[in-house]
Amino acid sequence: MSYSLFKVIHLLGVCTIMTAMGGLIVLGTADEETRSRWKRLAVLTNGIGLFLAFMGGFGLLGILKISFVWPGWVFSKMLIWLILGGFVSLALRLPKWAMSLWWGSILLAGIAAYLANFKPF
Repeated sequence: MSYSLFKVIHLLGVCTIMTAMGGLIVLGTADEETRSRWKRLAVLTNGIGLFLAFMGGFGLLGILKISFVWPGWVFSKMLIWLILGGFVSLALRLPKWAMSLWWGSILLAGIAAYLANFKPF
């Protein structure tokens, strides 16, 4: 597979994660009827996005011939991936954190983009 295809898969995963995070954060503040209808779809979408980002990211590492021991920017992106995965439970269990999770998701995505493009360490 080509670098471009892995990058598209990775970016599709990131877009899917961000869409699901927005939905999950809003669901955390919704009434119970709305929440029960959309919760499963939002959680499933987030999981698919995390998988695609993970698969595409590791495909890109393979194309770039970066093997273990990874540079610091790769570890940092893995940490961001884990944090975004954990945001799912926070978004649904702590609706009072909705605004923080909303901006935190955007901030983490921006940091991840910076790390991928500039590879500072």
